[in-house]
Amino acid sequence: MNPVLDWGINLITNVQSTAPWLRGSMEFFSFLGTETFYILFLPFLYWCVDARLGLRVGIILCASTSVNTFCKLAFHAPRPYWVSTRVQAMSSEASYGLPSGHAQNATAIWGTVGATGGRWLWWAIVTLIMLISLSRIVLAVHFPTDVLLGWILGGLLLWAALCWEAPILVWFKGRTMGGRIGLILATSFVLILIPVVGLAFLPPSDPPEWVATAALAFPPAAGQSAIHPRDISGMIGVAGFLFGLAGGATLLFHQTSFDARSEVRKLFLRYVLGVAGVMIIWLGLRIVLPHDSSLVSQMLRYLRYALAGIWMSYGAPRLFLSLKL
Repeated sequence: MNPVLDWGINLITNVQSTAPWLRGSMEFFSFLGTETFYILFLPFLYWCVDARLGLRVGIILCASTSVNTFCKLAFHAPRPYWVSTRVQAMSSEASYGLPSGHAQNATAIWGTVGATGGRWLWWAIVTLIMLISLSRIVLAVHFPTDVLLGWILGGLLLWAALCWEAPILVWFKGRTMGGRIGLILATSFVLILIPVVGLAFLPPSDPPEWVATAALAFPPAAGQSAIHPRDISGMIGVAGFLFGLAGGATLLFHQTSFDARSEVRKLFLRYVLGVAGVMIIWLGLRIVLPHDSSLVSQMLRYLRYALAGIWMSYGAPRLFLSLKL
């Protein structure tokens, strides 16, 4: 093992041995970087806080995920519990480790939220980013260097978004409605293409000891591997969600105005009704649609996430307006 990874393993084992009580809280903060959390958080932001902020956060999340997937493939670096039995593996991950997606997404997303508030909000957000990032080290799914690069990439994405959002939006609004939807569709395909390019950086195979060591911590089902870091099917869903979210918001803002501000009672009803629709689409269709690696299955995955995005950005707000919520 190289010196950087050795240092990371030593740090993780020291933290785990001296502060075992951290596990419960670290699992919670790690959850704040998962797909499930964002599926629940983005609708709240869009429907109950600020629709345009929710749209910006959703877009930067999708872009950050694509860049992160590309970098993971380009670096094809292991996770701590793949290479050492000295660490206590508290969570399993199938993808490569460098950079940390949790750290990168948290920096880009919560930084976007922080750009709308004052100093007190920034302090809270920096603390949250640090705790989410720390959780990945404590749970032995990332080396400290993974987190550091995640912060750097997330910061660069945040800077780019803050600098380029206004001119891009002006240019985008100058297109016809058909042109806007076409651009959004093309962008969603670019998000898939970026990780595909990353596959070219991979060696023919991964070290077999990574698979064997990871399997000691989390034994896979019969006939399956403990890790599958070359699988980029998750990006199909992310791309579909981007198309549905941005396309639906474009239609909504063109047809009507939607104000996320309202009475607490109405906001509560919005969220309950809206999330029920998200769950029906996101989870309900997941149960009935195939999960294999075939082209048809991947197309249906894109469609499922696109429908969830359209419901969130267009269908649910139209329902709220019709119900006077």
